[in-house]
Amino acid sequence: MKKSVLIVFTVFALGVLFFSSCNDDATAPKLYWYNSAGDIVPTGDTTILLYTKYDDPGVYVEDNSSSASGITVVNDLLDILSFTDDGYVRRAGDFVVTYNATDEAGNAAPYLRNIGVKNIAEPFVKSYATTRNTLHLPETTYNSSVTADTRIPGRLRFPKVYAHDWDEQKTYFRVNADLYDPENLSKNFSETIGYMGTVADKETPFFANMTYETGTDSILSFTMLRIDAQEYTDTANAHTVYIQGVTDQTTDYPLSRIEYLANSKTITRIVLELNVTKNGVVDRVTEIYIPND
Repeated sequence: MKKSVLIVFTVFALGVLFFSSCNDDATAPKLYWYNSAGDIVPTGDTTILLYTKYDDPGVYVEDNSSSASGITVVNDLLDILSFTDDGYVRRAGDFVVTYNATDEAGNAAPYLRNIGVKNIAEPFVKSYATTRNTLHLPETTYNSSVTADTRIPGRLRFPKVYAHDWDEQKTYFRVNADLYDPENLSKNFSETIGYMGTVADKETPFFANMTYETGTDSILSFTMLRIDAQEYTDTANAHTVYIQGVTDQTTDYPLSRIEYLANSKTITRIVLELNVTKNGVVDRVTEIYIPND
């Protein structure tokens, strides 16, 4: 009889010890980042191109008491990044994805992965000293910060085109210009990717399988900017303005261009060749953008 009591007491004591050890676990799991090659790296931060597919390389976790299979990891990637039905990331920006790792004792810890989604036109984003010449206005100079569109890859935005005083008010126009390579890429515009499609498929970006570094390096071989017709209305004065890039009459290739230092990928200047039509009167405009840095 004493032996039986001893066995019961021993089992009870082990159970108390186990329960106590679980309750004493107040340490959250540790999370480590994998890179695309499957190596553990210090940070999960990464930069990808707009309109490419983001493949999460995954994470490695460990805990002081739970096995890896007992740790739950969830993230809010699908809530943070915006994807097309085909899986392409469709909005540029800097995003923070949160990973939460929880062990069997309920201890949890958040880990953050910064994901930069950049337009392939990023190498042209900078401040420029701008000189404007027209048929009807005096020459003028000013600074302009060129940006990249957050939705259309290969699209640059020039925020101060045709800047001048008009009816005693400062006025200017934000003009879209699309990087263009008619010899190698699509000549047809896509509502989602501009002129970044392939000859075979205007809806598939030529850089779909490129890294950020490879893609942005490749774009520095582009020399043409296509500026399709854009319409503006000055509601205060009821003026209608059309701005369109000038094209070669023989080839229909745009005359707006990017110029580089000889045999290099160093941008020396961007030249916009435009027709600006105000109330039926056409002004021929040349704007030259020289990088400030």
